This record gives sequence, structure tokens and C-alpha cells, in this order.
Amino acid sequence: MADATKIAGSRNRAVQIRNRRRDGFTAQARQTFLDTLAATCNVTASAKAAGVTVATCYWQRKRIPEFALAWQEALSIGYERLEAALLEYVIARVATDRIDPTAADPTAIKDSVVTALENRTVSIAELQFALMLLNRHEAGAQGRAVSRKGTKRASAAETDAALTRKLDALARQMASHGR
Repeated sequence: MADATKIAGSRNRAVQIRNRRRDGFTAQARQTFLDTLAATCNVTASAKAAGVTVATCYWQRKRIPEFALAWQEALSIGYERLEAALLEYVIARVATDRIDPTAADPTAIKDSVVTALENRTVSIAELQFALMLLNRHEAGAQGRAVSRKGTKRASAAETDAALTRKLDALARQMASHGR
């Protein structure tokens, strides 16, 4: 059972043989995660389908560049599917590109916004969510910062002008108090 053990040390302890975690993010679990992510654009549902936590998935993405690339590819596929489903919903046309549902978690697919769009059972909230996902994806793909709803980022000129006004007001206040 060489596969069930590993040699490791921790916190200044001697190196020892340890059992491998049975709940680790195996290659099969990673593939399930990626397939489900491509089908749903939902990291939480994909992690659940793979039997791992969301934190584990993000940690693996940060730690393993190949997984990060596969994650981005899965999201690209998912966003393409989401966009196609939205277009199909809007113009009542059947999209021809589909991901094989047997490769992903059926529950996650059934509960996804994409499926709701395809089945014409989408709610207004789900439509808004789908459009928000596409906007975030487009902004990220173009290298733009994604702003939150209702917030506006000030330009450098606007922040400089605001700071100048505050400093001028402070200087007038100090001058009127004889400082």
C-alpha cells in the first residue's frame, strides 16, 4: 500500500510515515470539479460535486498552475455555455454546442441557471445572476476591474481634487483659529 502512505514532517517534528488523506483532491475529483464547473459556472456546486471544500479548490488553483489553467478553461467553456443559453433564451433559438451532461454532476446541472434558461424556467433573479456572471467574465477577459453594483470608482483627478478641497478647508480652519 505505498499509495496509501507518504513520508512527511510537520512543525519541526521528525519525518514520519503518514497515511494519505482519504478525502484528498484526487485527479478524479479534480476532473469532476472541472467538468461541473464547465457545465455550471458555479465553484461551490462544483466543489460539492467533487466532494471537497471550496477553499480546497482555490488553494489547489493557487498552488498548481496546470489546475489554474484548466480551471480558467472550464470557466471559459461555462461562460460560453451561459452566453449561448442566454442568447437562445432571448432569440428563441436552439444552441448546438453542448457539454456532455454525463461528464458532470447531474444535480449541479439540473440546478444551474443554464438549465433554467434552456428549460425556459428561469426567474428574473436568475437572469440577473447570469448577466452579472457574463459581465464579470467580460470585464476580466478585457483586463478591466469589476465594479460592484451601485459603486463608482473615482479617477485619480477626482481623488486629487477632493483631497485638495479638504486640505484647503483644513488650512482655512487652522488660519481662522490662529494656528
